[in-house]
Amino acid sequence: MVKIYIDKKSFFVKKSDNLLQACLSVGINIPFFCWHPVLGSIGSCRQCAVKIFRDETDQLGSVVMSCMSEIREGIRISVIDSDIKNFQKSIIELMMLNHPHDCPVCSEGGNCHLQDMTVLNKHHIRRYRYTKRIFKNQYLGPFVSHVMNRCITCYRCSRYYTDYAGGKDFGVYGSSNKIYFGRLEDGLLESEYSGNLIDICPTGVFTDKSNIQNFHRKWDLQYSPSICHGCSIGCNINLGERLGKLCRIDNRYNKKINKYFLCDLGRFGCNYVNFTSVTKPFLQENNKKKFLDYSNTIKIITTIFQNTSNSILGIGSSRASIESNMALYNLVGKENFSNGMLPELDECVQLIKNIVKDGGIHIPSISEIEEYDVILIISEDITQTASLAALSVRQAVRGIYSHISKNNNIPLWHISAIKNIAQDQQNTLFIINGSETKLDDISSLCYFGSIEQQLYFSTLILDHLNNDINIKNKDKRSIFMKIDLITKALCNAKKPLIISGTSYNNIDILKISFNIAQSLQKKGLPVGLALFPPSANNIGLSLIPSISLNEIFNIIYCKKVDILVILENDLYRLYESSFLDKILKKVNTIIVLDHQNNRTVMRSNIFLPCTNFSESSGNIVNYEARIQRFFQINDPNLYRKKLCKLESWRWIQAIKNKIYSFSSIISFTIDKMMKLCSIWNAFFKKISDSSPSASFRIKGQKIARSPIRFSGRAAMFTNKDIHEQKPSVDLDSMFSFSMEGSSQTENNFSFSPFLWSPNWNSNQSFYKSSINNKKFKKIYEGILLFQNHKKKIFSDFPIKKFTINKKNNFSFFKIIPYYKLLGSEEMSQNYFIKTVHMNFIHVKLNYLDADRLKIKNDDILQFQINNIFFRFPVQLSKNISLSHIGLPLGCSGIPIVFFNKIAINLTKYNK
Repeated sequence: MVKIYIDKKSFFVKKSDNLLQACLSVGINIPFFCWHPVLGSIGSCRQCAVKIFRDETDQLGSVVMSCMSEIREGIRISVIDSDIKNFQKSIIELMMLNHPHDCPVCSEGGNCHLQDMTVLNKHHIRRYRYTKRIFKNQYLGPFVSHVMNRCITCYRCSRYYTDYAGGKDFGVYGSSNKIYFGRLEDGLLESEYSGNLIDICPTGVFTDKSNIQNFHRKWDLQYSPSICHGCSIGCNINLGERLGKLCRIDNRYNKKINKYFLCDLGRFGCNYVNFTSVTKPFLQENNKKKFLDYSNTIKIITTIFQNTSNSILGIGSSRASIESNMALYNLVGKENFSNGMLPELDECVQLIKNIVKDGGIHIPSISEIEEYDVILIISEDITQTASLAALSVRQAVRGIYSHISKNNNIPLWHISAIKNIAQDQQNTLFIINGSETKLDDISSLCYFGSIEQQLYFSTLILDHLNNDINIKNKDKRSIFMKIDLITKALCNAKKPLIISGTSYNNIDILKISFNIAQSLQKKGLPVGLALFPPSANNIGLSLIPSISLNEIFNIIYCKKVDILVILENDLYRLYESSFLDKILKKVNTIIVLDHQNNRTVMRSNIFLPCTNFSESSGNIVNYEARIQRFFQINDPNLYRKKLCKLESWRWIQAIKNKIYSFSSIISFTIDKMMKLCSIWNAFFKKISDSSPSASFRIKGQKIARSPIRFSGRAAMFTNKDIHEQKPSVDLDSMFSFSMEGSSQTENNFSFSPFLWSPNWNSNQSFYKSSINNKKFKKIYEGILLFQNHKKKIFSDFPIKKFTINKKNNFSFFKIIPYYKLLGSEEMSQNYFIKTVHMNFIHVKLNYLDADRLKIKNDDILQFQINNIFFRFPVQLSKNISLSHIGLPLGCSGIPIVFFNKIAINLTKYNK
């Protein structure tokens, strides 16, 4: 920290910051546009001018751009000098010359950084009376709107999209007064991180199109902090709601995870909650539904429970919270509870849990991935399955910038100078996968092959690390050269990182990944190991004792089972329908709890509608065993009185304890449920530390979910009642369902429902709420369950020798799965495919196989798996192995159990 003087007042700031950051960190307002905490400074907008003085005697001073100025001990600057104010006002006036007068119709209105800066500079009169420059807007897909006339040429969008996120289809064109930011032609933005353009842009050029039907101004929404359930990373988000509809998803800063950005699944995938139609419990007999109220539902179920003398089985879910799964576990008992994962996946997740808990190898957070200099990704397309990890890998590859910064004494924010020195230098990335990935463009070496070939290649890397490889066959010399390149790079790395996951449900891939990491650790290297399961709460679910689904099915086959409770799990997505139909016929009563209308719900005898993640509170555990709390955004029963939706754990507790009163079960709070979880399972003894309890107050008040400018509350329900409706009372959290309450959440920054700072209404107010300030030293980042665990460092896993079968049978095609960020995730896939009409579903074939079958790109391929016929368009690939077919398992009626199955009778389908 160094001492500086701002308008004759002394402040202590970080020396590594620039002057703009320093001023913002101590609460001094300086207008800016082009600077961003991650993208650095380029000094293009000329808005952040300050006056710098040589010493106390200097009365004239010099005007400099604060974002491009270093900090030195004792520096003296002024931000209120008249020359500076006039300069800033002139710059904003020039920026506004061609800006349209469309704030009232702009989606960014009330959340616009340009508005904030215009007001800050007191620019309020338009002197320009000539024809404005007009641009043609582009269609950029169903999520991002493009209004180019609002651009102020700060270059943030192109710097983010191209340089930071690695996008190839977006750029800057033109010159002088006709600079254009967009694509060469209309079309869907190809980057998995395109939605961040909405946050990056300080104006209304890029806005959220996905919620245009549910649009409300920022101050008219009710917010809650939440956790993205799209993958196993657990990014922090804020949700905005009005009238029971999700209207807004904002990034919520977490230093260890997502920091400033979200992937498109996290930003847009949550919209599926607006399209769920299951709202009331029902009893189904002879294909006829009888809708029930709460009291009768509990009475019917408890009567069934009392009258049974046989087994009651329960199937949990990795998309349900810890509380819901633990409630079901307690209801049916340890010997009758299954976690609902396929046995192969369950085995993989249990291994990941053991490695995280007892492996003795550091599991890096998403932000820590950026610190590694050599990365090996084994059999996992993380761009599609753990997308924000791929964004961090991109930053790690260009992490050479930090070394250049240190070696040349150039601060990291001075990004242009560092890039000029770096040129094409980058850190090293190696990829082993079944087909092409989005990270191939920055990879030093990619190896593509079948699952067996990937295992063989990975084993050779392990053997070479252990000096146990000897390839004499000339045909394998090319493989040896690749193996040698990878092992030398790993051994010479300062910080190597191994990344893998469960994409192939293959436990050997995980074992090899761990063994490689342990071999590097034995060489004294600070190695990291990141293993990604597929769903939000896989690791949390693995901490609950359970039996496999196969054992559940065997019990149903061999014994008489009266009741089967299925918790938020569509079994028809996992297994073939004919197989499940035979099993479920043997169960007398099937009780399903879900918030989606799927085939398992249709097969139920009793259905209990539960709340989705935005309507409920609970905890999930991410890939590194970090437990995090999400909060409900609204009370779904407020808007529709005849609705009967409860959290799954509330339904189960009501059944367990025979609670027939709706108000009584509501009074059973999540704080009580979390306390029970900590008693039932020692792994969850810290679960209550994941957030403050419902009794937490700031100056005696709850935290307001809505801004103080929230409007129209009295008119929201006038179609039903002219009297203003009383807001619900939230018994589960420290938030209030209104604008009443404290909005001063600085000391609890990570739980702020929305971002706001005096005079700064946009989300970029966060950049001035200082993460560097002393009172923010203990920002909440989640609770690592095994942080202080006494690790049992176990030895290498025994690895069998893998061989490659070179003979290809062209009558049988082995299935190899592939994944799409927008489409593969269970909850959001119907939203993307049916609601937004984005269908990325296709099959992958090698060009040579396609040529033999006389199939071209985009032709319809018909094939058969286990007597089931499928038809999908073809996407040809030069990297997928011969006699293999890439399928989107879990999508479009293709059950996930088809792993490693065979497809036959491949032919071109002619309509």
